[in-house]
Amino acid sequence: MSKPVFTTKSTTIHKVDYNEKEKNLDIEFRSGNVYRYYDVPPRLWKVFQLYIECEGSPGSFFNEYIKGQFNSEKIKDVSAEEDGNEA
Repeated sequence: MSKPVFTTKSTTIHKVDYNEKEKNLDIEFRSGNVYRYYDVPPRLWKVFQLYIECEGSPGSFFNEYIKGQFNSEKIKDVSAEEDGNEA
């Protein structure tokens, strides 16, 4: 995995991380839920990093170029964990 990028200015996205070997992009939302997006090109990851560094909106970039464009799955569900802790 590459070094995670934390998005301090985003109201939606907390952290993004990319695995270049597997081309997986993990996005941790402020809610605590984490989604994995598959087959994300390295070039798109580099543009996403630059966008964040230039103080663009990570949420806008995500909605425009990632959401609905790649197969994905929820790999951490905070609500399910909370439900499990109450049992």
